[in-house]
Amino acid sequence: MKNSPGKGKIIFIMVLVLLVFLVVFYFVANGERKDELTKLSSTEATIQRDLDINYPQTPKAVVRYYAELSQCMYDPTNSDKEVEMIAKQSRLLFDDELKARQSDADYLSSLKNTIAAFLNDNRKIVSFTVSPSSEVVYDTLDIGEVATLYCTYTMQKGSVSYSDPEHFLLRKDGDGRWKILGWQSASLDDARVPKDTGTKDSEEEGEGETPGAEAGNNTGAGAAPAETSTVDIKTPTVEIPSVEVKIPGNGQ
Repeated sequence: MKNSPGKGKIIFIMVLVLLVFLVVFYFVANGERKDELTKLSSTEATIQRDLDINYPQTPKAVVRYYAELSQCMYDPTNSDKEVEMIAKQSRLLFDDELKARQSDADYLSSLKNTIAAFLNDNRKIVSFTVSPSSEVVYDTLDIGEVATLYCTYTMQKGSVSYSDPEHFLLRKDGDGRWKILGWQSASLDDARVPKDTGTKDSEEEGEGETPGAEAGNNTGAGAAPAETSTVDIKTPTVEIPSVEVKIPGNGQ
């Protein structure tokens, strides 16, 4: 028995309607996903990084990610949960010796106090610049393999901008990951770190300014920007963990 032309036409229309429905569904679903992605705040995008499987591979990359987290620290729109995640991510970048100076709870409490004082003082972080890979200095000391580099933060208080360079010291742990052992204000340095004459980072990143970073004149976390000659910046009175570190290349 032959199919009637009318029945074949109905089947064709049904298939066409189904195809149209699938196409519309595809674009709607992807459009909603795109909207969700565009709604992510800078903090949400930064803290999503899984450091267990995507840990920064070089000293420069570690400092860069810490700077990105530091910028997020001072976002007044952060929720308490986001601040907790920032603290957790930051401590994953710290050397065990640095982390031992404070418990997780004490670190979070200190960080919250510092954030409040920072925002109350009408300050914000505009950008940061990390040393080029060719200027990262590597050395082997009694404490292990270390690397030093600079990160310069561009800060703003009201309408006044100023720079705060920080000198970071990192140490390679037993798993081959570079961890932050401490940092200090570069104004305390007797001499600049010389250019690396040996090993260089295998990862070359863009050297331009990128939004970032907490500035501190103490080693550890939650440090406040140092005073400068361009503007009267009062350092908030908060508990700030500190670690005495010797920076190779400074004649110390």
